[in-house]
Amino acid sequence: MAVLKLSLFSNDLPDFFIIDRDGFADIAKIETEQDRRDATFQWTGPSLATFGGTGMLVRAVAPPGFCLRIATFEDFRIETKFFTGITDPQVKAQVIEESTFTFEAAEIDPNQASFRSVKFPDRFIRHRGFQLFAEPLVTISDLQSACFRIHAPLHPAEF
Repeated sequence: MAVLKLSLFSNDLPDFFIIDRDGFADIAKIETEQDRRDATFQWTGPSLATFGGTGMLVRAVAPPGFCLRIATFEDFRIETKFFTGITDPQVKAQVIEESTFTFEAAEIDPNQASFRSVKFPDRFIRHRGFQLFAEPLVTISDLQSACFRIHAPLHPAEF
């Protein structure tokens, strides 16, 4: 499976990137070198050249082993979860399932990307109040907030 490094910025707020902030995924302006690190991910899916593949968004910069995951117990908030060290196979399988997304053409702009949950296929990663959630897309605003542009990695990956 290919590992592709990238950063993602919001289509409707182009200065705001997906970033790992203290265990939760937000969108924020990049202001520091640490922000650049925290906004650099790996896509574990087969390709970013064509839509339709499934994969995970995993931190590309230390600390390794953290992925974006739907926290159902936090109102479907997107959190970052350490998954590589989970030893219980059932728990690890559940975390991976809640962290796997389909890379799709965004409905509002088919040249850009949206990430649909595999476990919850009616939910997409979207921002609301500068925080990321997995939610159904109903309004034009919802569609816009679930549209992301792929950007070169903001930080060179260390591993």
